Amino acid sequence: MNSAIVPFRLLIINDSQLEAQRLISMFQNAGKPCRAQYVNSEAALNKVIEEQSWDLAIALNECTGIRPVDVIRTIRKHNHDLPTILLTDSDTEADRSIMNGMKLGACDVVKLDDDQHLLLVVSRELENRQQRKITRASERKVKELERCNRQLLNSSKDGIAFIQDGMIIYANDSFAEMAGYSTRSDIEYLPIMDMIDSKDQQRVKSGLKGFSLQNKDEKTNRLNFHVITENDDLKKIDCELQLAQFEDEPCIQLLLHTNFSGNEVLEAEIENIKTTDNITGLNNKTLFNDKLSLLISNAAKNEVSHSFFYIDIDQFEVNVESLVGIDGADDVLAAVAGFLRAHSRTDDFLARIGDHSFAILTDENHLEKLLNTGNILCDLIRDHFFEVNNKTLRITCSIGIVIINETSIDAQSVINQANQVIESLRKKNNSAIGDGVNVYQTIENDQTVLVSALQKAIKNNDFKLLFQPIISLRGDETERYEVLLRMLDEYGEEVSPTHFWHTAESMRTTTKIDRWVILESIKHLSGHSKKSSHVQLIVNLSHQTLCDESLLPWLKVAFKAAKVDPSTLTFQAKESDVAQHLTAAKKFIDKASSIGVDFSINQFGCALEPLSLLGHIDVKHIKIDGSFTVGLQDNTESTEVMSALLKSLHERGKITTIPLVENASILSKLWKMGAHCIQGHYLQPPSMAMDYEFSVESTG
Repeated sequence: MNSAIVPFRLLIINDSQLEAQRLISMFQNAGKPCRAQYVNSEAALNKVIEEQSWDLAIALNECTGIRPVDVIRTIRKHNHDLPTILLTDSDTEADRSIMNGMKLGACDVVKLDDDQHLLLVVSRELENRQQRKITRASERKVKELERCNRQLLNSSKDGIAFIQDGMIIYANDSFAEMAGYSTRSDIEYLPIMDMIDSKDQQRVKSGLKGFSLQNKDEKTNRLNFHVITENDDLKKIDCELQLAQFEDEPCIQLLLHTNFSGNEVLEAEIENIKTTDNITGLNNKTLFNDKLSLLISNAAKNEVSHSFFYIDIDQFEVNVESLVGIDGADDVLAAVAGFLRAHSRTDDFLARIGDHSFAILTDENHLEKLLNTGNILCDLIRDHFFEVNNKTLRITCSIGIVIINETSIDAQSVINQANQVIESLRKKNNSAIGDGVNVYQTIENDQTVLVSALQKAIKNNDFKLLFQPIISLRGDETERYEVLLRMLDEYGEEVSPTHFWHTAESMRTTTKIDRWVILESIKHLSGHSKKSSHVQLIVNLSHQTLCDESLLPWLKVAFKAAKVDPSTLTFQAKESDVAQHLTAAKKFIDKASSIGVDFSINQFGCALEPLSLLGHIDVKHIKIDGSFTVGLQDNTESTEVMSALLKSLHERGKITTIPLVENASILSKLWKMGAHCIQGHYLQPPSMAMDYEFSVESTG
């Protein structure tokens, strides 16, 4: 079983801490883990909102500690995007409660005991919030692009002016100079007819009007006329007309090209600049869009297939730009472009289509060959050491492949499909690191298909194990690996437990799967013991296995048959599973300890009072929930919160592991906090072999 999805951050506002804990458990059981904070007063609400950001708030409409109106007012005061759901236990005035709650500003009102309705509302609001976040990021990017475009307009050697309702609403200095004026301020907000010779005015007026009524995208035309210059001279100009937008308003663009006629070399250079990315030397996005549209049209007309590779560098801003700056990042992009050239066919079309993304368009459509090419590129990029500004970088990429055929609609839909594949790869790894390749296929949501696939996998043992190293920061020589499970689908592709584990639980097959993982882990231990006597595997267990009293007797036999020391295996279970099955878990942990098997609690720190759990059970290892690490890396998590949690655990003698370490930026923080071990893609992604060089990382 793999680590769970990073939890969402939840504020629970009501009078009952028991009810808050029930909600947390309900979300966990539904496959929606959360990091929750319970508050019951306005002062407490102010404090937690000031300390960090939250994804969702759930407040009891009848809460006596703080009224709903004060909850929403407080959230608005802090100007946070924090959707609030109200729960009501009123049966007699349910309709009025819903109406009043919505008027206050709640996104929805749900009956207190209607958990299924609440889950649907929570899913909707989390998705809505994510979309708003994406929209805000896009708007910021658009504003930045507008700023850059304005700078380009201002500095362009070509003369550019925008006409709206006969008025010049913008002109650059080049246009003013070509029209015979000193500066653009002399002609901006001037009716264009005021600067045109009276003999040409009627023809220009008709030409502009007729052009604007054509209403066709990318339609261009030409118009020539005489302008009256600043010195009252007449000057003939020949301009190109284009339909455009300026500051979100439709207008006509007048374009006066700098005269390069006769200089064929310079004209060729200019054309090359228009179609080539200046950093990598590859084709640019404009030319890519044209080529992709042409291939889609060709596929539909001639019933042929092409393929599109979308190659995106994982966490480029964090792992590259933040470490070596923009100039150094350009060197990395140029090096990646070199890999693409070296491993593409002569007829393939290569382009840079984003800040850190590339494209390959190819006529190859054989699935196995496409996947092989993608895997080669992933391996090359992952294994390469980029030397930039006296720093050594290692990066990974995610590759989505889309077959272009008669079902392809347009360029944007094909790009969206490739994006879906990349997001799926990253979700499979529960991180921002995809480090892999996959082909887009229509998503099948039918639960019966998943049940059938899972039954087949269990019958045929269509699973595989991956191993991810856990590195000691304190000189411990034990070579620890977490065992991660993958199911193999009908195409042999890996499927993360994120996608099938909830179904396996409902089918009550997790115990059978856990036993397969344990047995395979023991086999690996048996074979690896000849290479190292310090290796230890950490195997995740489901809550159903925690409650299975027949497991440990079976385990004794397995250890004895394989001649493996039980201390080389550590079992691990989620904090929520241990808390919800405390009696069974305590019994299991005690019996496992009696035969020499250690125990670890995973995803620790999400409960309202996580440390209280340790008063009931005795475990040696604690793995902190990944949301703490993600928060530290994107600066949304308070260092003090994690530091206090680790300090409390260390005072209790626990060995702590920090997962999801994706870059080096937080290593010094974790060291100062006293963390014992770290795990993540920065060190090594999960792999099929236990071959990590621990001696290189030893701190002594």
